[in-house]
Amino acid sequence: MSKSTDSVDMAHERLIRLLNFLWLLLVLPGGVAILVGFASHSATLGIKTFLLIEVGVAILSPLLTAILAGRAPSHRNRGK
Repeated sequence: MSKSTDSVDMAHERLIRLLNFLWLLLVLPGGVAILVGFASHSATLGIKTFLLIEVGVAILSPLLTAILAGRAPSHRNRGK
């Protein structure tokens, strides 16, 4: 592959990773919160649901980052 193709592939990969983050951090919790708010006829319950999901995501952020990175752990040469 040429350098320009590699840079396009890398840009495409970064865009997909960014969209995955946006989906998991905003769209999915927002959709769930709206559904809960409509189902319970309570806007405050929907807001609380959204905040609860966001706090859960913030706590699990390192794990989420590792999953979305999708890369195998680096194989370092360990000392003998």
